[in-house]
Amino acid sequence: MLAAGEKADAKQRLIEAALRVFGEHGFKGASTRAIAGAAGVNIAAIPYYFGGKEGLYMGVVGHIADQITARMSPGLRAAEQLASDSATTPEQRRQAMLALGDRFISMMVGTEEAALWARIMVREQFDPTEAFDVLYSRVMAPSYMAVSRLLGPLLGLPAESEELKLRIFSVIGQALIFRVARTAVLRRLEWDAYTPDRLDQIRAAVRANIIAIMDAGRPA
Repeated sequence: MLAAGEKADAKQRLIEAALRVFGEHGFKGASTRAIAGAAGVNIAAIPYYFGGKEGLYMGVVGHIADQITARMSPGLRAAEQLASDSATTPEQRRQAMLALGDRFISMMVGTEEAALWARIMVREQFDPTEAFDVLYSRVMAPSYMAVSRLLGPLLGLPAESEELKLRIFSVIGQALIFRVARTAVLRRLEWDAYTPDRLDQIRAAVRANIIAIMDAGRPA
């Protein structure tokens, strides 16, 4: 009988292996035998720990949500606190927006784990399953709401206005493109990889665009 630590280790290895296999082949194309082999466990471990392939996939999506939340929550909490304080100045809102952009780039572009998350997240955009609801409620919606509460007053737009929602998607999308279109970015810039200096260049470019969006709401 496996000890508690061994069980936790086996579950974690299955999650890590499944993250790669599901990302490469999608849910339908992923083989539970291949996942178990990559994790170094018996195939029976999948129904034992997760109830089956579907449960394992949901476990992987929950893992992605956990990882993103852990990295983004400090910045989102700070943004929410600023947004809810009536004494917060427009400049403080602007700086909080820029800080969120920097944090997002560091997470989604500057970490190798994000390449694995992005494969599954993009698949869920094209062919959503019930897992999309997990990603939306735990990852996307909290980020959108925090940005909305910071950016809306700067632009003079109501929180539920379509214009504000579109602006927010443009803010997030311009940062996300450096992950989902990484191959095109590297080829066009003649880079071989994202280095710390190049990440600084990406942050600067995204910051310039965020500033332009925020400045659109300033009085002439």
